[in-house]
Amino acid sequence: METPRYEDVRHAFARLRLEDKARFLIEATAATLADGIETAGALLARGLERCMEACQRRTATGPSGAEAAAES
Repeated sequence: METPRYEDVRHAFARLRLEDKARFLIEATAATLADGIETAGALLARGLERCMEACQRRTATGPSGAEAAAES
């Protein structure tokens, strides 16, 4: 169910002139894309951080038995 606030905004949008509707939609699209890009960047950074931590742990502990056998 839609909140009354949403309905108020929806009715206000309907009363805008065509040019103002277009400008609003362009600005809203840009803001939405920016939020999505920021979120994706944060997730990528977190994933890279976890990957680097895992690599550092493996380097600190040395090769596992299977890796050591393959190297000999």
